[in-house]
Amino acid sequence: MYSTWQRVVTPVLALALAACGSSAESETSAETGSDSGSAAGDEIGTETETETSAEDESGSGETDAGTETDSETETTATPGLEGEFSFLTYNVAGLPEGVSSSHPEANTPQISPLLNAYDLVLVQEDFWYHEELSADAEHPYQSQPWSEEPSLVDMGDGLNRFSIFPFELHEREAWYDCNGTLDCASDCLATKGWSFARTTFEAGVVVDVYNLHMEAGSCEEDLVIRDQAAMDLVSAIAIRSEGRPVIVAGDFNLRTTDPEDVFALDTIKSGAGLADACEVLDCGDARIDQVLYRGSESLLLEAQQWWIPPEFVTEDEEDLSDHLPVAVRLRYETL
Repeated sequence: MYSTWQRVVTPVLALALAACGSSAESETSAETGSDSGSAAGDEIGTETETETSAEDESGSGETDAGTETDSETETTATPGLEGEFSFLTYNVAGLPEGVSSSHPEANTPQISPLLNAYDLVLVQEDFWYHEELSADAEHPYQSQPWSEEPSLVDMGDGLNRFSIFPFELHEREAWYDCNGTLDCASDCLATKGWSFARTTFEAGVVVDVYNLHMEAGSCEEDLVIRDQAAMDLVSAIAIRSEGRPVIVAGDFNLRTTDPEDVFALDTIKSGAGLADACEVLDCGDARIDQVLYRGSESLLLEAQQWWIPPEFVTEDEEDLSDHLPVAVRLRYETL
């Protein structure tokens, strides 16, 4: 668990922060899938809120933790309704300048307007520069950041979302434990975990969307925590999203090609009945930034395309983050 000494700022704290992004990717290869694939189908730091509309200056307030919309009050969609949306997950490397392995002071303002090309965006490591990241984002529904004034003592979870679709019941959960303050990827310097929101794409088309950032590092304790976190996530999905369509995306810090990661990945996919958009579309690029999804008895979800957007670069063709963004086009149809 998080102890007091882990949160004490020391003269070497800033140096240790750099390890938070030690598992970040900077691959430049990009492949696009064209075939479609369908899927039908003891935590800390809890925070719950409804979505914030960018047009509502007064904010939307908060809801009680764990509150769910009564499914009987949701509009039932007419069978045969179809639609599609673009989805982006992106670790924006938002640790403080000089600590981040990217250059967030210069790059974050450049990322902001590029988000507008995507209907639903999930970001990770949005720690220090949220104001800059949201400045030119025109999505009417945006999550409130963990804190308006982040600090080295409390950077938060770095998980935020930008959406053209309304969402509610926004909730944040930390993983049950972390490992490393000045070693082993220093995960305890941030409150890594997952966030949840119920997103309405049109009347009767409602999907539970999870944004996550898993433990980094390769120490034995990191592997144990990741495996347990995978099981906890599956349990959370079973409680919050039973019988519902689901998207789970973000920085998994897990690869399908790493034997040490197989248990956690298989636990999440099989335990929650999720398909991997990259695998379904044979993208050929085993990344730690992933998009998983499932449909339900009343809604078909189908991955149409997976790609790495080429526009997230500087004028000198340098990547705007130490991760590459991953985009997926998803199609839905009511059954």
